[in-house]
Amino acid sequence: MELSDLKGIGPKRLALFAELDIHTPEDLLRFYPREYLDYTHSREIRTLSEGERATVKVTALGDPTVFYNKGKYIVSLRVSDGTGKATLRWMNQPYRMNQFHTGETFFANGIVSEKRGTVLYNPQINRTNGGIVPIYASVKGLNQSLIRESVSAVLEQTALYELLPDEWLKRYELMDYRAAVKEAHQPTSLERLNAAKRRLSFEEAFLYFTAIRALKADRKRRNGFAFQTENALADFLRSTPFVPTDAQLRVMREIEADMRSDAPMNRLIQGDVGSGKTLIAEFALSVAVKNGKQGVLLAPTELLAEQHQRTLQRRFPDVCLFVGNLKAKDKRALLERIQSGDASVIIGTHALLSENVLFRDLGLVVTDEQHRFGVVQRAKIEAKGTRPDVLVMSATPIPRTLALLIYADLDLSVIDALPPGRKPIKTYFVPHNRRTDLYRHLAEHAKNGERAYVVCPLIEPTEGFEGLSIEEMETELRAMLPDASIGILHGQMPETQKHAVMQAFRDGDVSILLSTTVVEVGVDVPQATAMVIEGADHFGLATLHQLRGRVGRGDVQSNCYLLCKNPSEHARERIEAMLSSSNGFEIAQRDYEIRGSGDLFGVRQSGDGEMNGILSGCTAEIIETASAAANEVFNLPTVQYNVLLKEAVDRYRFLSNISHN
Repeated sequence: MELSDLKGIGPKRLALFAELDIHTPEDLLRFYPREYLDYTHSREIRTLSEGERATVKVTALGDPTVFYNKGKYIVSLRVSDGTGKATLRWMNQPYRMNQFHTGETFFANGIVSEKRGTVLYNPQINRTNGGIVPIYASVKGLNQSLIRESVSAVLEQTALYELLPDEWLKRYELMDYRAAVKEAHQPTSLERLNAAKRRLSFEEAFLYFTAIRALKADRKRRNGFAFQTENALADFLRSTPFVPTDAQLRVMREIEADMRSDAPMNRLIQGDVGSGKTLIAEFALSVAVKNGKQGVLLAPTELLAEQHQRTLQRRFPDVCLFVGNLKAKDKRALLERIQSGDASVIIGTHALLSENVLFRDLGLVVTDEQHRFGVVQRAKIEAKGTRPDVLVMSATPIPRTLALLIYADLDLSVIDALPPGRKPIKTYFVPHNRRTDLYRHLAEHAKNGERAYVVCPLIEPTEGFEGLSIEEMETELRAMLPDASIGILHGQMPETQKHAVMQAFRDGDVSILLSTTVVEVGVDVPQATAMVIEGADHFGLATLHQLRGRVGRGDVQSNCYLLCKNPSEHARERIEAMLSSSNGFEIAQRDYEIRGSGDLFGVRQSGDGEMNGILSGCTAEIIETASAAANEVFNLPTVQYNVLLKEAVDRYRFLSNISHN
């Protein structure tokens, strides 16, 4: 059976499915819904709360109306359920005007806002008797109905075989595979849907851990380059202008031992914001260069790459920067330097993953902010050398036990101390009625050369989220602080403009930098003493902590201010965690307790297609049991072992170099 055999799928739709990486019926069955709309439990309008997603059964009080505002069509419909009235509002969906009539009753599911009465934004509509409706990621030309009908046809015509041993199904209380796949696409109840998610998450996590453990074992068997490290650390410390912490020294000794071995190093350095990971990367790069090898440092953004270049120029004067916006002439010259070996230390972004980037003798790969890169991207840069040593760094703390599972292919080092003399950053929650006082306070401090970040969750104004965009804040701040020098920075700006704004902020020509989370990593301005986070309830704990770490890098007391109007219960928990601790590992543990491991396990490795969306709700219990099952695979009978390992490697094709012997 082929996809083209399904009703309604011709060459054009086959191409659209291919854009979603769906090429076979099996791919389609593994293309699980990104979310589900639950119409089985409708709420009363009078009970709705700000920010939640809810389903209501309502009756239209009139016909829809439409108006045009700031370049957007906005369709509104007044509805009631007998307990209260609400407005359904759609952005840039003018076709909604013809979909409703007075007196019609239906289900609506959307995000609730109570800023201007009760409003449900961009709600999904269901005119049936409820149920649980799957929603798939899609592209233009593939509607939800076609995807659901195609999945249904494949389910009817495809035999699904059980991969896991019967003993495991009983031991881990797992739904059988066919039932789980069917329930995931056509849920009959929330209870069975959750059981299906648990089974599929377990299998995907199990296969991932099995493949990773096989990769790790294979790496241990292969020979890499044994670096000469005699006196390397002592020589490095003599040329370093400050004394490292005991934690930094411990990690550098671990790296020294790894590089001395002929087994390729694969080590993760996990350290809090400001703990000094760059110094450790500098040490590893110095060992590689002294041994005649090339070293590369991969960063997720050009801002962070440039920051590393400025830091490393002191030790490596000829360090080069390879980023995506280089002029063609400069790029050709740099590619020649890299291929000839004239460039020994190369700092760059994802541009280094391009096929035309060739190294003469790559001996060390360092990736910074590991959570921005997945296993596939790391494998691409490693493949440019002959089994190079690999060092990955992350300033996003994860509870140690969870990190050991997620980074299963890596040895782990933890920097659990900050450099001496760092003053703890003080964190405050600022009530809405004190915002003006805060910004005037910042303007006064700017007169003394201090600088401040103001971070917003949005770039442009968005209906239902008033006051949370850079554009709105810029207007407000320029009116409130006419004498302040305000700069704007966000991800949609050209790189040259970003660099100019950041340089002006470093030089003091800009005293207040209004930005999105583009400053979350790679920005180091010691004169910045204040971090203001508008709409703090819109950010996760890890992001809040990372943003706070942008200040406190000089000898002046630094402060972080959290602003939001009506935080939800979960948002209040996050804010309380920020107020009560500045320790990244404590923050990570609290974040883990509040949200579970879903984001850590799903998003941290995103961007490669190696993790399926079904894992976004993966729990600690699933991770732990799947990890234990993966360990058990290597003790199974040979036939069963080979089947499970082959499935794992086939699923994660980027590990195709694993030895099966």
